Amino acid sequence: MRLVRRGADAVGDQAAALFALANGLVGVEGTIDEMASGPGAYLPDAYVSRPITYHESFPGYAAATDTRIACPSPVLLRLHIDGQPVDFDTAELVDTESTLDLASGQLQRVSRWRLADGRTLEMAADRIVPLSDDACVASRLRIRPIDFAGSFQAWLTFGANVSIAGANDDDPRISGRLRSRWTIMPPLPGDTPSVTRFAQDAVELAYRQHVACPTAQVAAVHAGHVVRSELGVGGILTIDRVVALACARGRPVDLAALSDTVVGFDAIAESQSATVRALWDRAAFAVDGDETLTAALRFDLFQLHQSASRDPNHGIGAKGLTGEGYEGHYFWDAETFMLPALVLQAPGSARILLAYRIGKLDRALAHARAMGHARGALYPWRTIAGDECSSHYPTGSAQYHINGDIAYALALYVAATGDEAFRAEAAAMLFETARMWMEIGAFDARRGGAFCIHGVTGPDEYSALVDNDFYTNAIARRHLAYAADTADWLRGHPEFGAAVAAVGLDDAEVASWRKAAEAMWLSVDPALDINPQDDAFLGRPELPGLADAFRGDGPLLMRYHPMILFRHQVAKQGNVIQAMAMDLVETPLSRQRRNFDYYSRVTTHDSTLSSVSFAIAAARLGNDAAALDFHRECAFVDLENRHGNTSHGLHMAALAGSWLILAQGWGGLRLDGAVPAFRPRCPAAWSGYRFRLEWRGSVIEVAADAGGCSYRLLSGAPLDILDHGRPLLVGRDPVVLHRPGLKGVIFDLDGVLTDTAEDHYQAWQALADAHGLGFDREANHRLKGVDRAGSLRLILEHAGAVVDPERFEAMLVEKNDLYRARLSAYSPANLFPGVLPLFDGLRAAGLRIGLASASRNAGDVVRLLGIADQFDFIADAGAVANTKPAPDIFLACAAGMGLSPDQCIGVEDARAGISAIHAAGMVAIGIGSEEALPDADLNVPAIGQLTVAMILSSERDAAPPAGLSTRQDKVEDISC
Repeated sequence: MRLVRRGADAVGDQAAALFALANGLVGVEGTIDEMASGPGAYLPDAYVSRPITYHESFPGYAAATDTRIACPSPVLLRLHIDGQPVDFDTAELVDTESTLDLASGQLQRVSRWRLADGRTLEMAADRIVPLSDDACVASRLRIRPIDFAGSFQAWLTFGANVSIAGANDDDPRISGRLRSRWTIMPPLPGDTPSVTRFAQDAVELAYRQHVACPTAQVAAVHAGHVVRSELGVGGILTIDRVVALACARGRPVDLAALSDTVVGFDAIAESQSATVRALWDRAAFAVDGDETLTAALRFDLFQLHQSASRDPNHGIGAKGLTGEGYEGHYFWDAETFMLPALVLQAPGSARILLAYRIGKLDRALAHARAMGHARGALYPWRTIAGDECSSHYPTGSAQYHINGDIAYALALYVAATGDEAFRAEAAAMLFETARMWMEIGAFDARRGGAFCIHGVTGPDEYSALVDNDFYTNAIARRHLAYAADTADWLRGHPEFGAAVAAVGLDDAEVASWRKAAEAMWLSVDPALDINPQDDAFLGRPELPGLADAFRGDGPLLMRYHPMILFRHQVAKQGNVIQAMAMDLVETPLSRQRRNFDYYSRVTTHDSTLSSVSFAIAAARLGNDAAALDFHRECAFVDLENRHGNTSHGLHMAALAGSWLILAQGWGGLRLDGAVPAFRPRCPAAWSGYRFRLEWRGSVIEVAADAGGCSYRLLSGAPLDILDHGRPLLVGRDPVVLHRPGLKGVIFDLDGVLTDTAEDHYQAWQALADAHGLGFDREANHRLKGVDRAGSLRLILEHAGAVVDPERFEAMLVEKNDLYRARLSAYSPANLFPGVLPLFDGLRAAGLRIGLASASRNAGDVVRLLGIADQFDFIADAGAVANTKPAPDIFLACAAGMGLSPDQCIGVEDARAGISAIHAAGMVAIGIGSEEALPDADLNVPAIGQLTVAMILSSERDAAPPAGLSTRQDKVEDISC
């Protein structure tokens, strides 16, 4: 629970970020007090707006940028000994150690200096930014002369010196840095000597300082205090310092904004320990077998909660309150990475992030008009005050997915908290942002009426202004569907009806949203069977020397002109993988794996966010080596300065992502259903892991190991969850569930997923009539589960007819033509009810889905039904030697999915199919009564009544649900 750095690792810009403390209202860099001469504090309102000048400007370009400025440091200590100032810049730092105590929420530091005359001095400080208090920084300072005595003066002022330009000012990740030039303002009426005022541009600050030192004289001086004391050899001067901070824009700070309650350091420390203890009670976790990773994740999560905004006028910057990177701007990562972690541990913090967006709706409406849109709201890509601050619109304003990201976060917050009143409060924002998709998208008749979105940039900023960016389309689909659902929900709650009236929403508009969501274009490349990142991505050439480019210094955006990147097949981060990790799409596991493999090859991971989505995807797919590598890349991104810019501030989204990987990757947590759904896996490198989360006011702990997972309730009411699709009510007593051995489910087609039986019968009847063969419905019963050639033989046998081989083949073709003619009218409406929800549940449970139909037209049928993309493998009936009841097609399907037969379960509606499943060594589920299918291991009347839990129960030989039949230990007596 401690981060410790010694010597050179404890000083400098990187250490200043690592040891930063914050409470959402103020942040202070982890600088050594006696070296804190420059600005090193951050307040949300301390930013300036500067005009952006273009040589060539066009309508809608961002007119100005907001830039957060570092405020005077509230921890500066200047020391005089025997009347002479100590110059710590020239003194020798013999040793220093900084410790961030994650259990107490304190920064503790000890430094030993050798002064110019050879004397040795020890300086120590404990620092707290209280998480449950206002903007405040508390310090306990200890000054100890090791080998000399003297007269000491400790000047407690504020670090406001102008810093010099850094060497990396051309780095686009920080190039907007504004040099602080603070002016100390004269006091105003009512100010006490403990108040110091500062100003820069439109920003005004007020600091109120309280200093306590029972053993020495304390006096107020200009802009601070001085403490005077005589110290002998080894004597210690202890000083407590508490600074309250406030900021105002365009006016002096009202002193009422500054807390004047004098609270001692000990009381602040006690309160801080209680607050941090409560945080870890909700968010405790551990990785058994990797203590370094556990420590890293604890640091990451602590820093996230420190920087979580407590002011609804502000979000969380990409660097939180730990540095100046990205000018302090708020981006999409607040909603897609930080909020999911916060909503599961501190839902109040998540609510504040959304309240900030709601409060900026007027600016989003104005931004949409500036961009030329007649309706709707468009949130800015990067901002503080609510206006667009990106001067490079191809990778800034074009990222319309920000609207969908905010809607995604809102839906998650409402689901996790049940806060319906807030859903109504956010409805206007949700509806206005949903309108934007209809502004930039259209139904494309050339693509069968699919809804396509044009000219946008996804999270991957190396591909700009593309059509049908996969992530954007996926998040837009989720957004439109949720907006439509919310409109319907509001109509059922008249107390919230004003939310609909306020935006002029009508039934036709809501219907258009549903239509667009259902028709959203999310393509699959037929050759590679992967999801293209956008319409043009797969057709672009790869970047020459891509492998060498990966090994270069810094991200490609610092070494290549954007146009070079735009026209090549190279990704900064994987949009398709991001959509998979956020569960925005339901994709067969086999395609998920192909997506992962393909985009791993062309993604540079120049964004720290990339490792999060790739780690989640890899962990879920069972690619443990890659998942562990990506997890460590994310967890240690700042602790090891892996992207070379920790000095700009910590990467808040990546820090949040390191916990999301644990929960959503290894824990398999999905949050797109009515209850949390888990699919825990444990890599061989770990002996186990555990984490906690809050849902609807209940806190549960999830503990997984190689064998399975246990769940227990820590507080609140019992909670419904899913484990591998199995429903479970989590109470006080731990419940242990073993990990299922089942990996895949193989379905027959006719009678299971749809009813083509009547069409087959009518085609056979027409053939029999045309050839004068006796045939009726009674005779047709014998054909169930039999392939085409076998069926014709049975018809000829029934009619007592014999035909030569040539005519036999011609009759098979004739029947197929008759059958296919009837198929032309098929559509998704012919799919049995319940199939799609069942498939969704199977994928959520990590199960592969196969099709083993005796029909050689099965591929065309599932395409017409709209489910061709649902299968990991479709067995070719024409490629197997023996038809059902032989096991060949089920064995081929299992092999095609990369599974052994004992890892699969088959679902059939015919006795021949049940026999084939058993002959393959699989458990058989029969769709039909026990009388019709007496040999099935489990009988279900209709596919719509089959659930994932029942499938897994049949694997575990569990007791049958009411109204269903399960039998074990039967002997298959049909010879195959």
